Amino acid sequence: MFKLEGKRVLLIGLGARGRSACRLLNDCGARVIAVDSDNSEFLKKETDHLVKLGVEVHLGLFKPNVNFLSELDLGVVSVGGVRESKWLFALKKINVPVIGELELGYQQLRCLNIAVTGTNGKTSAAKLIEQLLIASQRDTALAGKVDCPVCDVVSNSKDFDYLTLAVNSFQLELTAFFQPTVGVLMNIDPDHQDHYGGMVKYINAKSRIFSNQQSFDWAIIQSEALAQIRSLGITIPSKIVTFSSSNRRADIYLNRG
Repeated sequence: MFKLEGKRVLLIGLGARGRSACRLLNDCGARVIAVDSDNSEFLKKETDHLVKLGVEVHLGLFKPNVNFLSELDLGVVSVGGVRESKWLFALKKINVPVIGELELGYQQLRCLNIAVTGTNGKTSAAKLIEQLLIASQRDTALAGKVDCPVCDVVSNSKDFDYLTLAVNSFQLELTAFFQPTVGVLMNIDPDHQDHYGGMVKYINAKSRIFSNQQSFDWAIIQSEALAQIRSLGITIPSKIVTFSSSNRRADIYLNRG
């Protein structure tokens, strides 16, 4: 886990999740430099409050600036910042550890979490889980999406029984210790191939939702997605429950007829 107080942190990507990460880093006592290639009037307005908080904001930067890379302790990347590959390459070249905003928020959480991913249906499934928990009188909130980044709920997380998360492959590929108590993988279909350049890297990114789980955690996986993961030799350390609408051998089989 990363200790943030007094650390010099570079935040890449100032979309909604990036701005949320900036606020959390600032609250934790980090010294934040935030960069984005966008230089629109909208983003200038959206980052005004960060400047007032003491965040060093730089917009319209397409290439890494060596002045911002010196004496860094950590790099944090938002989903939008994933495509700022030149910055990521520069951080890796100087051996600065890099995590995503999901990992940043997770490390500061004070509750367990149920995380849902998949090419299709992750948000709908996460919303359903949230409502089931609420109906069972469990305290939860739905986070991870643009309208409610995980970093925004950290301060209230000690009041939750579980945090329900909808997460995507870009967030997962920049995790280090992220460990959902229950990880749900809806499906894996071709997507974001311009970024991953093939299904192997995409499947690897999706499977990271399970990589830090322990034997007492749960992995709920579409049986077809599990076959894709196992075809790459990836093992899942937690207890597995499969579901499918086409595979009768799945633990949970839905006969659509």
